[in-house]
Amino acid sequence: METIAVQGLTFGYLKASGHRVLREMRTSFDRRDITLITGPSGCGKSTLLYLMAGIYPQSAGFIEAGQVRVEGRDPAVMPPWQRCRLVGMLFQNPDLQFCMDTLENELIFCLENVDAPREEIGPIIDRALAFCEIEHLRRRALSTLSGGEKQRAMLCCLVALRPRWLLLDEPFANLDDATARSLALKIAQLHREQGVGVVAVDHRVHSWVGLAERMCVLAPDGTPAADLPGPGQVPPEQLWQLGVSGPGQHYRTDMPVVAAANDTPVLELFDVAVHYGDRPVLRGVNARLFGGRTYAIVGDSGCGKTTLFAALSGIVRAEGQILLCGQDLQKRRRQLVGRIGFVTQSPQDQFVADTVLGEIEVSLRRQGPPEQAAQRAEEILREIGLYKYRRLSPYMLSQGQQRRLGVAALLAYDCQVLVADEPTYAQDLQNTLAVMEALHRQVRQRGIALLMSTHDRQLAHDYADLLFSLEGGVLREIDRSCL
Repeated sequence: METIAVQGLTFGYLKASGHRVLREMRTSFDRRDITLITGPSGCGKSTLLYLMAGIYPQSAGFIEAGQVRVEGRDPAVMPPWQRCRLVGMLFQNPDLQFCMDTLENELIFCLENVDAPREEIGPIIDRALAFCEIEHLRRRALSTLSGGEKQRAMLCCLVALRPRWLLLDEPFANLDDATARSLALKIAQLHREQGVGVVAVDHRVHSWVGLAERMCVLAPDGTPAADLPGPGQVPPEQLWQLGVSGPGQHYRTDMPVVAAANDTPVLELFDVAVHYGDRPVLRGVNARLFGGRTYAIVGDSGCGKTTLFAALSGIVRAEGQILLCGQDLQKRRRQLVGRIGFVTQSPQDQFVADTVLGEIEVSLRRQGPPEQAAQRAEEILREIGLYKYRRLSPYMLSQGQQRRLGVAALLAYDCQVLVADEPTYAQDLQNTLAVMEALHRQVRQRGIALLMSTHDRQLAHDYADLLFSLEGGVLREIDRSCL
């Protein structure tokens, strides 16, 4: 029996709420297939993987009815050292999985926990690093890796453990298209040569064209909406109707007209450089950003996009000069508080309120009477599709919903510059459009400058007024036709 069987499964996080993430779900996954699960953000895709991995309901939530069986076994009752040989899971946020300081030590830790013979640990690590093509990351501190590098590092740990099933939650969310495709080919090789079953949750279905044999689309209520062949075998129009962005699909047909620049730039960068130890990440970044425009930065995974944003926020020390509204940001950061807003790759690290509604109201509190703030907070949450979750804690949202909340809080911010690191990360088609249209309106109506990074080149093509590429630590403007 080489299947994962989901039999009449109903699951929720809080009994008292009455809300059930999955309702009477019945489906199965065959180890001979690579199966792609997609569907709206918050419909229970990640929850389903956590249940198949045996993490839920031990760690959170409750099963009200039904069961999950992996090759006839209940993963939730298996000891971890046995379970990780049966199922291995890659989280949306790999930071939540790391225990050690370097990748090499993380790999050793993983193998020691499954009682691998000491003499075999070194060769296993060598093979796993070579397979994932990340030998150069072996002794790097995990804290210095980019989001995409962390995902590859965690996948390397799973390759070393050699489970019978790989469960992947948005495995390419922080990767550029070329790296995502390369990694998908590696996963397919693992499936083909070692018989590893693969179930992947992904909104970026184009990375799996020709590799995934099956695509399971979930409905907003956590029930299967469609069972289809793999991407590339389904017309893009059919995927679009199901809320899935197919290969080569535009997000909008009306290409942006570059807005006229204001006379004075709101953000200027002069020879900005950042080093991690003796390793240069940014080598001299120069740019001038004007209000009323959207700027998108693309580039390979690990090229320094997040590092650049960290330099703007003051998280990392940078050389050179950064001027915000004509003032030195690095010298006058306290005086310039409120003029620049950020959405990071991990927005949950920024939450300060007990509820989703409260998170928006915090940003609005100083901008007018309380009744106006309450009305505006409701408008923002409805615009971004989170109003029905307004009474929940931000930490009860899915990671895709948390990202939307981070963007929503940014929309409530009264500032001149918005900086968004992958604002559509882990979003379905509908919510990607909602996020980008909301940001686009802020840029046009309030005359702010939006600086965003993205691995979705189609998104950059369709929404940005001006495009930049970050290569070799240098930022350069590129033509739209290059995407």
